[in-house]
Amino acid sequence: MMNFLIEHWLEIFAVITGLLYVYLEIKQNKIMWIVGFVSSLVFVYVLFEAKIYANMGIYVYYVLISVYGYWKWMGDKIDTSSSAHRLPVTGYRLPILTLVVISLLLSAIIGYVLANFTDSPVPYYDGLVAGFSAVATWMLTQKIIQHWYFWIGINIFCVPLYASQGLYFTAFMFLVYFIMSIIGLKEWKKDLQKML
Repeated sequence: MMNFLIEHWLEIFAVITGLLYVYLEIKQNKIMWIVGFVSSLVFVYVLFEAKIYANMGIYVYYVLISVYGYWKWMGDKIDTSSSAHRLPVTGYRLPILTLVVISLLLSAIIGYVLANFTDSPVPYYDGLVAGFSAVATWMLTQKIIQHWYFWIGINIFCVPLYASQGLYFTAFMFLVYFIMSIIGLKEWKKDLQKML
């Protein structure tokens, strides 16, 4: 057992910081972007080793978008002690089907690239998760409440993907993410109601 934990210590670290990230997301704490940056860097390596390339690529995207998300959530005010600068929770103004179609197109492109140019054991599955995750994360940077619906689906989809590649801690993390996404949706809905 100890050898297994030692072999998987990086994955365990990434899982712990990943869970902290989602907890901070639920609480709408901008520090989540810093925690997500660190967690994502570690997951890039873990997923490269597991040959889950599209999700490795999505974690590279997470590293980059963490910088943008932190900046976006900070707002333009210098006084960070004030809550007045806080980006409000919003709903997506256009039909959500638009983002679903964009996610599906992105997923198909990623899946095709993986199937034809890598040794990924699950190219289209990996591509589907990556495409929807990219769009959901962009929605999060804008504090669009519907991102939680995307994450509920993505997270439950990820459990068998990671388990099939022997990343059991990560599969467990996504099971917990699934539950946390439902909680996050409820919490953000309360905030949205206060603004109406």
